Formats: sequence, structure tokens, C-alpha cells
Amino acid sequence: VLRTLNLRMEKASREMEFEKAALYRNILTKFEYVRQDFIAAENYMENPYLVDDLALGSLKSLMENIPIIKVLPRRIECYDISNISGKDAVASMVVATDGRIDKNEYRRFRMQGSNKPDDFGMIRETIRRRIKNNWLLPDLMIIDGGKGQISSVWDVLNEENINIPVIGITKRFETLVYRFDDEFKEVVLPRENEGLKLIQRLRDEAHRFAQKYHHLLRLKSITV
Repeated sequence: VLRTLNLRMEKASREMEFEKAALYRNILTKFEYVRQDFIAAENYMENPYLVDDLALGSLKSLMENIPIIKVLPRRIECYDISNISGKDAVASMVVATDGRIDKNEYRRFRMQGSNKPDDFGMIRETIRRRIKNNWLLPDLMIIDGGKGQISSVWDVLNEENINIPVIGITKRFETLVYRFDDEFKEVVLPRENEGLKLIQRLRDEAHRFAQKYHHLLRLKSITV
């Protein structure tokens, strides 16, 4: 079953059917979850800080595998855009603090630009508005997307003379993309890598949070 699902995911990716590929990826992720060795309850009794240790391990894994991350990323922000042909476009910002989801720090943005589909322009608007707010700056930014989205974020950070590592995660094979020495680099981490799992959780949560807000706005526009 796993081999068949992997083949279908790879075929969908080759044919640029990324939504279908993501569906197969999510099924595979659930399979991996139920097959993993779960931590016994007595381990938590022996080490009451086990959850924190696991979260810290995911951050250290990112540092070990992504050379642009120079310090332990205590605060990570992840962004996603949701729209239908540019209409009712919104962006989400979800946050992990010390490797754990921190819903109190979530923020959402309703796009103020044109109603045309422009993911690059929307992510630039989002980052500009985020920077203008007096919020604690992150140690790492994660973007749902690739080179274009990363370049858009870099444009804004350079305007503000802010140096923050930026990583993109693409739908194709869950590849991580970043800029290093003015060149784009790609890395595909093992599926069981804890750093990758943290990025995936944040990406999925940013997508959920953005879609929820987008659907709310769409519902308001329909019922008004």
C-alpha cells in the first residue's frame, strides 16, 4: 500500500498536480504516525521535561541541516496566502515558540492590494505589515512556496535592513529551499526528521488558519 501511494504521489508531482500529490503525502504521513514507536508513559515520569527536550531536538535538527540558521530559532513564524483568483485574499502568520505551536501569537491579514491573483505581491504586503507592528522579531521565517516567495520576502527584509533566515517549503517532495551566498539551495530531509516535521506542522497550520479566515470572508460576502 505504501509503495503504491508513493508511486501515485510521485506521478502527481511529475504531472504538476500538486494538490493531489499533497493528498497522498498526507495519507503517507498518517501511516508513518501510526507505525512509529510511541514514547512510553513511564518515560515522561522519569523525565518530566521530555516534551521540551523533543521540541528542542527539532530546533537543533534545523540548525544542523540548514546552514543559514546560525542561532537556535526560539521563535519561528510561518506564512501562507489563501485566495480564489485574488478575491478575498488573506494571509496567515502562525508561530512556534521553543519548538511548540503558540496559538496566542497567531495573526491574520486581509490583503489591501488589488483583487488580482499575485502571490508574490501578497507575501510582500504581508511581511511589510508584519514588520511595521511592534512584535518580537522571529529567529526564522518559513514560507509556503519556493524561490519566488523567498525572493519576495527578501525584498522587504532588505528594505528594512533586517536579517532573518527565510526557508521555503515546496509541495514537490517537501523540498526545503533557502538562499545561501546569493544562490538558492535545496535540501530534502528524511521524512522522519524532526526538524522537517516541525516545518510541516507549521505549514499545515498556517494553511488551515488562512483558509479558515478566507472562508469566513467569503461567507460574509455571500450573505451580505
